[in-house]
Amino acid sequence: MAIFLQILGYTLPSVVLAIVVFFMMKRHTKNEEIRLNYLLRKETAKTLTPVKLRAYERMALFLERMKPESLLMRQELKNVSSAQLQRGLNEQIRKEWEHNLSQQLYLSHDAWIMLYNAKENMIQLVNTSAMQMPPTAPALSLATAILETYKNFEKTPIDAAIDILKRDIANI
Repeated sequence: MAIFLQILGYTLPSVVLAIVVFFMMKRHTKNEEIRLNYLLRKETAKTLTPVKLRAYERMALFLERMKPESLLMRQELKNVSSAQLQRGLNEQIRKEWEHNLSQQLYLSHDAWIMLYNAKENMIQLVNTSAMQMPPTAPALSLATAILETYKNFEKTPIDAAIDILKRDIANI
C-alpha cells in the first residue's frame, strides 16, 4: 500500500499538471484562431472596401444615366420617329445594365433589387409612353411625354434606389 501511495504521490501531480497544460493550450489555440480570423477580416476589409465603394459609385452613375433627361440627351431626336427613339432608349438602357451586371457581387441584395426595379420601371415608362402615340410621331413628342410622366412621380424608382445606395454606403 505504501508503494501505491508513493506512486500516486508522483503521478497525481503529473496528471493534474498535464490536464492544466491541456486546457491552457486549448484556450491559447482558440484565442490564436480568433486573433488570426480578426486579422484576416481586417485585411480583407482593407482590400474589399474600396472595391465595394467603386461598385456603389458606378451604380449611382448608372442610375443618374437612367434618368430620362440624361437618356434623352444621348439620343438623336431630329428626323427620328417615336418608334426609333423607343428602340434606341431601350437599347441604351439594356447596354448600360449589361455593362454594370458584375457590380451585383459587391452590392447588398436590397440595393440590387431596387436597381433592377428602377431599370425595369424606366423601360416600362418608355414603352408605355410610346404606346400612347403613333409609331410615326416625331421623337420629340415621345421625349416630351416621357419627361412629363416622369415629373409626375412623387418619388421615382431611381430616387428610391439612390437612397438605398446611400444607406448602404453609410453602413460600410
